[in-house]
Amino acid sequence: MDFSIKKINLVLAASFLVASAYAQNSTQNEYEEWRPSQNEYTDFDIGKLFSPDIVRNQLDVNFDFRSDHSRQNFSYPDRDGKLESSNFAGNISSYFSHYENTRKRISILTGSVTISGDYSSLKDELTYSNDNLTNVDNLSNSFQRNYLYLNWSNQWYFSNLFFMHYGINNGISYNFKQNEIKNQSEDSNEKQKEFRTSISTRLGVGYGRIENVRDARQAVYIANALSKKKVLNRKLSDDELFELSQIISTVKNKRFLDSRLRLIEEIKTVDSFLEDNDLLVDNGATYFTTLYDMWQYGDLFSRRSGYELSFIVSHGHSYQNTKYTPVMRDVIYNYTNWPHVSLDFRYDKPFKLNWQHSLDATVFGSHASSYLQNRETGNDYKKNSAKHTRYSAYVNYSLGYYPNTRTNIQVTASQSITKDKYDDGIDSMWYSTMIGPNLYYYFSPNLRLTGECRFIYEPRRKKWNEGFYHNSNSISSLFNIQLTYSIF
Repeated sequence: MDFSIKKINLVLAASFLVASAYAQNSTQNEYEEWRPSQNEYTDFDIGKLFSPDIVRNQLDVNFDFRSDHSRQNFSYPDRDGKLESSNFAGNISSYFSHYENTRKRISILTGSVTISGDYSSLKDELTYSNDNLTNVDNLSNSFQRNYLYLNWSNQWYFSNLFFMHYGINNGISYNFKQNEIKNQSEDSNEKQKEFRTSISTRLGVGYGRIENVRDARQAVYIANALSKKKVLNRKLSDDELFELSQIISTVKNKRFLDSRLRLIEEIKTVDSFLEDNDLLVDNGATYFTTLYDMWQYGDLFSRRSGYELSFIVSHGHSYQNTKYTPVMRDVIYNYTNWPHVSLDFRYDKPFKLNWQHSLDATVFGSHASSYLQNRETGNDYKKNSAKHTRYSAYVNYSLGYYPNTRTNIQVTASQSITKDKYDDGIDSMWYSTMIGPNLYYYFSPNLRLTGECRFIYEPRRKKWNEGFYHNSNSISSLFNIQLTYSIF
């Protein structure tokens, strides 16, 4: 275990050093972003700024395909064998989001569609030398998943800080599984069809507001980079930085299907602001390439400022129907989360431009019931119902560091406590403690390296009404490196 943790730490540290070295080397001759002494706006507080009325639309389409094939030959004194296995998996997904932020309302509409499939096969062949007989086992499994999800969330402000929250989300899925077995003694083909749907509504009130200040940070990046290139004749005032960040937010509302037209419009708008305020000494190639670079890289990471305290009541219901063939079996499962009451607190605070505090805390309680109907061929439905109550508390803190436009390093720690009480007398209590760093590095606006490491400790306690109990302690770690390319 110690060796595994050391190995994970070593790999994460090496990844960070490589990315950092690359960032330092690639920017040393351009902006020297790693030298904060050259930043003329170190004391500027982006957290005091707010965005104008903005509208953002985003559509992502993802496709992935994976396959592997293996073959193994082996022999014993009395038999020879061959083992072949294959696996194919693919996924097509699309994600859409519509975001509106005005002084009166914050609205988010998101939707996603996913179609995925997985097929695996295994062929095990044995030939016995004594009688020259061959046994062949063929196993195959296929799985298809189709999923549609919609979520609509609103915060309507009565005043600058008091708001009403309401929303709804809905998910629908259809899954198909098939398992086939063929050999000398058995020939079976089992199928499972599953339909599942769920819906949940939310209503509540709250106090506070969290502003997205990403565009304000980009305005500072632009001003500082142009100053380093000596194309500005003076330092921008706080009011001018505020105005520039508002212009950046406004021009991003104008979206074109042609990304070139969009970029031309955005660069022209920022250039007009600098020209109108007589800030430019030189507007040649150095100026435009610097502005272009900061526009491409200056808003890669989300920055937020503010706090929200909200009280939310939600109600949800899910339905699931699963049919099995050729052994006819029909299972209907209904689950209802009657009241789900939560008190949520969120806090985000940027400081010293390159640092960020983020805190999320939630306390909630819910009472749920489930209803199961199970019917086999020729029988009536067997019915079973159960109820349980859950109480939970969760807190998560993250410290983020943004040394330059390409890099974000975060250290996150969280703690949760959950208690479940069932109507059959079973009580359970479990805790989860997590700590770990994240690294995000952009080689280009479309190519990102992500490194993630987690250390988790989870003790669990379960007690039955007969006095029997079960205790367990789990320690686990997670390490992941991912390279992501965004087509658009």
